[in-house]
Amino acid sequence: MDEQEVKKLKNYAVWLLSRQEYSQAGLTQKLLQKGATAEVAQQLVAWLESLDYVNDDRYAESFLNRQIAKGLGEKRVLLDAGQKGVSRDTLHALIAEREIDWYMQAAKTYEKKYGICAQPLEYKEKTKRVRYMSYRGFSFDEIDFAIEAAKTAAEQEAIKGE
Repeated sequence: MDEQEVKKLKNYAVWLLSRQEYSQAGLTQKLLQKGATAEVAQQLVAWLESLDYVNDDRYAESFLNRQIAKGLGEKRVLLDAGQKGVSRDTLHALIAEREIDWYMQAAKTYEKKYGICAQPLEYKEKTKRVRYMSYRGFSFDEIDFAIEAAKTAAEQEAIKGE
């Protein structure tokens, strides 16, 4: 690669980082797609890391915040992390440090999607809701907790209304 192409790739990498955070792996992948050789991509990422433009720990924290804001569970967060180049160990450490209550996260996600309902669910509707919550990355215990929390909230609303 000549110097002009490397300069274009450098500008492209800085432009990408001005728009959003990237992990080292994600930025390397973008540079490779743009036509960089593996060696040049590694050098550019190392240069950007020395300037602290690329920081995997910061990216992992940002990634976790986005996933929680989307209402996803721990399983889905960890699955998506692997696809985005985030270290699972770093993510586990962040989750432990923050002491995230996945049961409450499941309850919030369930209530946002389905609201509160005091009536017992029919089998078909319940399986549909369990499938949705499972896809979002929640365990069955967390899903059961969320369904019961919605039912309890509906009962309390009914008591207040009387």
